[in-house]
Amino acid sequence: MPVETLRARCEVDGCEWCDRSDLPCRYCGGTGQWRPERPRRDAAGVIGWIRVLEQCRMCGGTGREHNPL
Repeated sequence: MPVETLRARCEVDGCEWCDRSDLPCRYCGGTGQWRPERPRRDAAGVIGWIRVLEQCRMCGGTGREHNPL
């Protein structure tokens, strides 16, 4: 899975957190990516968990702290 680069801004117009650069996102550590787990059912019907790489939902992939989320 390709890793995307950091986004310049989140999707919120006039976001005051995107104008800051002093606090990295506490959830992704400033990388803009995180590795949550997703449920997956195998052929026998057993549900297990797999790790996936996604854009960080807490900072919108910007790598900057956003509060409130």
